[in-house]
Amino acid sequence: MSIAAFNKMMNHSITLKKMQRNAAADFSVLSSDDTLKGFVQYGNNLIINEKGEKILSTAIVFLKDDCGIDINYPYWKIDQTSPQTRTDMEVLKIDPIDHPLQAGKTHHFEVMVR
Repeated sequence: MSIAAFNKMMNHSITLKKMQRNAAADFSVLSSDDTLKGFVQYGNNLIINEKGEKILSTAIVFLKDDCGIDINYPYWKIDQTSPQTRTDMEVLKIDPIDHPLQAGKTHHFEVMVR
């Protein structure tokens, strides 16, 4: 797939929410960005998280490299607001994908959610 085709595919409206956990283990939104474009591919995928556990993901969210997601931060949620609406998708795993023409530079992120 060409880079132009990839960029054209990014036509879904996405809100990326960085969550924080308090002492009572409740989550609240620390920050959010509702101006992102991405692509949500629905379908079940069996993934293995950092703990080695098998988890069923219900979608993969493709985000551009400048989306602001930090692969080392553990608590994220994603909302899709168009063309479909699905809220509070829990991020299970974030995979940075290398740029095909520039080694060592991230091209996009593939984010597994449920």
